Amino acid sequence: MDGTLADSFAAIAASLNKALGEFGLPAKELGWVKYHVGYGAGQLVRAAVGEQAPEELAKQVGQRFGELYRESFLEATPPLPGASEVLEYVHRKTAGKVAVASNKYASLSRAWLAHWGLDPWVAVVVGPDTVGTRKPDGAFLQAALQQLQVAPEDALYVGDMEVDVEAGKAAEVPVVGLAGPSRSPAELWAAGAFFVIEDLRQLPELLQREGWGWEEA
Repeated sequence: MDGTLADSFAAIAASLNKALGEFGLPAKELGWVKYHVGYGAGQLVRAAVGEQAPEELAKQVGQRFGELYRESFLEATPPLPGASEVLEYVHRKTAGKVAVASNKYASLSRAWLAHWGLDPWVAVVVGPDTVGTRKPDGAFLQAALQQLQVAPEDALYVGDMEVDVEAGKAAEVPVVGLAGPSRSPAELWAAGAFFVIEDLRQLPELLQREGWGWEEA
């Protein structure tokens, strides 16, 4: 979701830096946050406080970050351009078999989708709080596919980081990389993405062009 459907980075950075500041720790630049988001809040906070910091400090900063983020993220996290239109298109072309699979808690993802009116286009939402695992574990995507009743070879996963490509490989699902603030096209190609786009609004055209049965009537 973050960086693929949602313009999440500024809200994450603001909450993270406020939490770090409350514990006397230096703030992180937005570019740093864009690069480190993707593996879940725990790893983000651990990287922010430093690998040598006491575990208790990382836990306290993480708890405070979570509190601050929940207070502000809905209004502060707009959808990326085309998110609604692309979700509606894929929903229509797959008879509703659309999932959001994110290392963000599913409860937060559902709240965000509902807040911005995108929930009608998403049938399944999975996160570490519902699956018990995270990307790049292949079981993470497989849980979403099981709920959709879709075989891996019939699925497509769209993500903006190497962790998404790694998860796709582990679940034997092809991945379209979405280059942008967090990763360049070259980085996603190098990670092994099946295809790379630079704007979510390019996805329908790609699906039609590649002959996957998505041609418009």
